[in-house]
Amino acid sequence: MLASVLPASWTELVVSAGVPLFVVLFYFDGMILGKFTPPGALFFGYVVVVDPPLLVLLTVVGLCVAASTLGQWTLYRGFNEDRPEFIGIRRRMPYLNRLPFFIRAKVGTRWMRFVTRAFDRFGGVALCLTNAIPGMAGLMSIPAGLSKYPLVRFLAFATVGNALYMLLLVAAAKGLVDLF
Repeated sequence: MLASVLPASWTELVVSAGVPLFVVLFYFDGMILGKFTPPGALFFGYVVVVDPPLLVLLTVVGLCVAASTLGQWTLYRGFNEDRPEFIGIRRRMPYLNRLPFFIRAKVGTRWMRFVTRAFDRFGGVALCLTNAIPGMAGLMSIPAGLSKYPLVRFLAFATVGNALYMLLLVAAAKGLVDLF
């Protein structure tokens, strides 16, 4: 266990601040805004260093999957003009309505064409599979919102894809932990 090698203060810091930080980073990663700090790499390090008990690990994985799916849902709603606002957030945050344009510009024309073609061809399966690929998670939320893909199906495929991604991270991290 690598946690015994690190000073106690580092381990305590990672354990206490890590989980809320992961939830926030996975939310922003789902919205494509968090790509500057890949939360998957930080989560991988958390599992390797801390090696949490199974119940804690499953709880953290569930929170991260929910946060990432919520971030993708936020992006989906931003690109789906037909979805109603719940609390008038677009009126209260003046620059929030620019978010879809910012993300579209950040992704680029070439990637947007690729993502749109893949979504048009494979639909929810493409959404699920790209969520399981590091760096691609959340991109399918854009064409899903633009095409007014059914919300329940969107959330189901996004959640399954995010869960697959987290299981891959845990499997890789646990494999590394077993080496030590």
